[in-house]
Amino acid sequence: MNAKRFGIVFGATLAAIILGTTQAYASWSSSISGALTGFTSREWAEESYSEINFTRCSTEFSGAESVDVELIRVDGVNKSYGSKRFTACFTWGDGVETSTGVWNSLPAGDYVFRIKLINGDSSGNNLNVNSVFVDTTKVD
Repeated sequence: MNAKRFGIVFGATLAAIILGTTQAYASWSSSISGALTGFTSREWAEESYSEINFTRCSTEFSGAESVDVELIRVDGVNKSYGSKRFTACFTWGDGVETSTGVWNSLPAGDYVFRIKLINGDSSGNNLNVNSVFVDTTKVD
């Protein structure tokens, strides 16, 4: 393979890797099934703002009314940026059903969220969340 063709193939491959990696670190959505306290989400890269949304929460305990979601920087720093208590996601059928936590003025780095408490308890209560959305854009 000549040097020019190698450069084109290498450049295209590198661009695909970079684009794929960038998408993996952008806003994302998922769900949670049967998580216990201590459950940690996948990582994302952030430069200043993170918003976490849970829609339709439930647990094995029928009286559950809250989940505390903690934001943690994990790229060698392992620093907590505090927790938000989510309650609206447990009130199905009233039109709200989504709880939102917002963290502003974050330093650039890699982050995860952790389920800190479920219904005020640090153990038990398998958590289910129909929709999890992590939004890293502040233009909403």
